[in-house]
Amino acid sequence: YLTDADIVKFLRRCSESLVKGGWIVLKENTCADEAFVVDVEDASITRSLDYWLDLISQSGLHARYLSWQNDFPDDIYPVPMIALQREQ
Repeated sequence: YLTDADIVKFLRRCSESLVKGGWIVLKENTCADEAFVVDVEDASITRSLDYWLDLISQSGLHARYLSWQNDFPDDIYPVPMIALQREQ
């Protein structure tokens, strides 16, 4: 999995490639009750929406639109789709 610092660096690099008015869309599993959940067996980390929004802010991007993936089973993490643009 990516560390928080790696995510911020990645999003910054992506934002540098955007044309004026361009978008980045992030779609990622999120957890609801904790800031993050580490799954050692799966070697993964699931972050909360607030945690993601903080990382996005640190990268200099702004969440302009958020929608949730529908029709997922109840035992699967919620999946937001977040449309990002550079802060102006």
